[in-house]
Amino acid sequence: MSKYLKLVSGVLQQADNVLLGLRKNTEYYSGFWAFPCGRLESGENFVDALRRELFEETGIQMIDGENLTTLFDHEQQIEHEVFQVTEWRGEPINREPQLCQELRWFPLTQLPTPITPATLKILMSLVGENSADQ
Repeated sequence: MSKYLKLVSGVLQQADNVLLGLRKNTEYYSGFWAFPCGRLESGENFVDALRRELFEETGIQMIDGENLTTLFDHEQQIEHEVFQVTEWRGEPINREPQLCQELRWFPLTQLPTPITPATLKILMSLVGENSADQ
């Protein structure tokens, strides 16, 4: 049995805004909005990979986060861990303009399109949580 590709995403929120990047020149979902995301490198755990990816893509230093969910795509053999980044240092900037056309904060009530399927699934759960809080 082949090993699953392991991905990790970070959800950054400020009030009711969420940070998304517009992917470009990527193997999957180029032209779609997504959370900062990346693959685990050899020997990394999910938290270390997320810290590295967030710094590489946005320049922020993750201080703390909590696991939101794990998404499995058994057909494509992908395991995707998703973390809510609860504390970070720095202001997000686009550090990978060759792979990200734009990095922007969006209100949960005014999300862009198109959005990757995994990102959309997570956003829908966040929208549900925020409407339940009101």
